[in-house]
Amino acid sequence: MEEMRKRFEEASKILRQTVDISFAEYAKDKSTKNEIVKLWQETINDFLQYAVKMSEKHQAKDLYKSIVRTLIFGK
Repeated sequence: MEEMRKRFEEASKILRQTVDISFAEYAKDKSTKNEIVKLWQETINDFLQYAVKMSEKHQAKDLYKSIVRTLIFGK
């Protein structure tokens, strides 16, 4: 569990930095909005597709559903 905690901390830091970069890029050039959103969509979709694959591989759809529910509803 400790390794997972550390990885989540690293991922959170990277995501926060990426949010900061996203807003900085948008502030420089508002026309980049669609491109920024597309990059976020592609990344989130890639993550969700990978999570689906792993949940099937490990026969853990209940864990996947709980993760997605948390992402959507924060619970």
